[in-house]
Amino acid sequence: MKRVMLFLGLTAGLLLISGSVFAHHSNALSDKDRLTTMTGTVTKFAFANPHVSISYDVKDARGNVVNWYAFGGSPVALHREGGWTNKTFQVGEQILVRGHVNRDGKPLVLFVRLYHCSGGEMVNPGRGKIEGDEYLTRVKLEELAPNRVQAVCTGKERMPDVLGELAKDKK
Repeated sequence: MKRVMLFLGLTAGLLLISGSVFAHHSNALSDKDRLTTMTGTVTKFAFANPHVSISYDVKDARGNVVNWYAFGGSPVALHREGGWTNKTFQVGEQILVRGHVNRDGKPLVLFVRLYHCSGGEMVNPGRGKIEGDEYLTRVKLEELAPNRVQAVCTGKERMPDVLGELAKDKK
């Protein structure tokens, strides 16, 4: 009887922890060796679990509007470490997004840096530091001055993709 109870207890414990293991996912689809910069107009800002997300419209090279989806950390972490709230971004606001696009070509991006185009200031990325987080990027990040952000946002300057060492070797 003790063996049956021990077996049932272990089985129940494994079932309880297995749900959280399968619940999380990887950022493996994001190309962390290529940092892309784009500007767009916020269509939705979701300060909600499990990840903060921003939907925004971007005009492509042909002038077509493409809705992109940017995602990042959890709202609790971004609030605690970066001061984010549900009012950090407003619908209709123009933003500059720097991040890693999906390898499969879908309009999804893991954001690394976000800027408000109106004043050019960077939104604190959290994580207790400004340097690149190895989990998020393998590219050297250059922080953008407000005047440069505004130049990119108005179309006066274009920012090419920044490549990490692995992507440079593939070229």
